[in-house]
Amino acid sequence: MKNRKIISIVMVLQIILLAACGVSKDTNDTKIDTEQVDKDNEKDNKNEEINEEQDEGQSIGTALILPEDDTDQDTQIYRDFLTGNSDLSLAFYCDNVFDEENYGTYDFGDIRDKSISFMEFIDEFEKKANVEIGTIAYAYIDCGDDGKKELALDLKAKSGSGTFANDYVVIKDIDGELQLIYTLDGECGANGWNDLNEYGYIGTYGQGISTSRYHEAALIDADGNYKYGYFDYSGDPGMDLEQFYEINAGSTDYEKYEELNEAAEAHGIKPMFYEASIPDNNSNSEEYQKYYCVEFYNTSNELVDAKEIKNEEFYMNIMEVFEHIHFISKEEYDKKIADRQADIGLTDKIGSGAIPEYTVILNLK
Repeated sequence: MKNRKIISIVMVLQIILLAACGVSKDTNDTKIDTEQVDKDNEKDNKNEEINEEQDEGQSIGTALILPEDDTDQDTQIYRDFLTGNSDLSLAFYCDNVFDEENYGTYDFGDIRDKSISFMEFIDEFEKKANVEIGTIAYAYIDCGDDGKKELALDLKAKSGSGTFANDYVVIKDIDGELQLIYTLDGECGANGWNDLNEYGYIGTYGQGISTSRYHEAALIDADGNYKYGYFDYSGDPGMDLEQFYEINAGSTDYEKYEELNEAAEAHGIKPMFYEASIPDNNSNSEEYQKYYCVEFYNTSNELVDAKEIKNEEFYMNIMEVFEHIHFISKEEYDKKIADRQADIGLTDKIGSGAIPEYTVILNLK
């Protein structure tokens, strides 16, 4: 009886030990599987990040990767340049674009006669522009809307490393040779910026004196030549009396301005001024003649004929302050701008083109 009891106890202990071993084994197996899942997930996440970068055409360091869908034969010469299989000439830029008085252009004169690779150009650009480039993106544009593509690069500076946040670079295939044809900083002063659209139109926008808005028009034509258009201080619907007074009155007597403004408002009249600086026909110079226009509106924003108010004291006082300025009619003013647009080939289509979508191809951060 006693032996049976001992045997029973031993059997129970064996069962307990076996059960414990089984639990321990299952627990260890579960732990191993969890670690493996974590490793697999981490690997999958890394692969997803790499795939996303490749899908965007982006690479880290100097291993540049272009999007897989960029296969047009007409732009192969540009892809060859980006991938190190062809070179760039700076002769066109040095001869036609660089101007030591223009802070937005760079002096490549020491390497004018050399042909350089894409990465050599980036190195030289950093030296000339005194900037460290963080990312490089590209797009194709059609300067002059002639159906022939140019390569546009958006060079973004590393934070705090340069004067401008970014520079645009335009490269053109001229008779089978790649030429740098223009550089454009993305900013213009503290309150301005430059845009380069899909047809090579360059629009400069910003805030001037006393919250006045300005607009400057230029373009790169189908031959790769920069064409300056005009400077327009008008905005839409023009400058009010305060803005125009600060720019053109030649006086800091703001009490005088307030008197003029209050007198006009008392008659329910609001004067609006327009100002443009336009070079002579066929001139590419930025030395230009200024043109002015003034119109008067009532409280319903309807145009008032100046002949109806020319004998009013408030009107005569306003015109006396600006007696040194020759005002032309709005029709003449608009025609001056339209004629200048025609001179440089600025059509409605070119001027209203979209801003290109740039694809990041190199990240140097």
